[in-house]
Amino acid sequence: MAGRAWHAADVRGRHASRRVSWLTLPLVVLIAACAPSTPDADAWRDQARRAVSDVSSALQTAKLALEEDAKGHLFDNYTQTVAVDAEEIAGSSADGFASVQPPEVERERYDVVTAQLDDAASLLSEVRIAVVAGHTGSYPDLIDKLAGAVTGLEKLDEDLTHPPVGESRS
Repeated sequence: MAGRAWHAADVRGRHASRRVSWLTLPLVVLIAACAPSTPDADAWRDQARRAVSDVSSALQTAKLALEEDAKGHLFDNYTQTVAVDAEEIAGSSADGFASVQPPEVERERYDVVTAQLDDAASLLSEVRIAVVAGHTGSYPDLIDKLAGAVTGLEKLDEDLTHPPVGESRS
């Protein structure tokens, strides 16, 4: 009888260890899935251009809203909504892109892209603050800043259409 009791405990122990290993498998897969993947250089540039385009659109929308509000063509609540939405879109796009692991060949441009996207998102925060506070006197300066940021992003977008200077296509 003692032999059977030992055998039953041994079998239960083996089943328990199998259960533990089956339970840890999803955890291992989940941890492995959290590691950032690195897109190839062409895919990274496509993602960068998409983020630049999204943020540029948000800047242009805010600029148009300020121009039209300054002319008295918009209700204050609408201008506020546009400013808040533009800020959220730009921030989300900039944050999403910043979380993409750049390929080594694009590391320098990653810094340039994320810096310009962050600057644009900060500018849109400045716009929102002015709009909500009703500082319409700051609109002309903000409109100029928005136009400059759009121009900068357009140049960046053009630069991202090709690999970095001195690199071949991947």
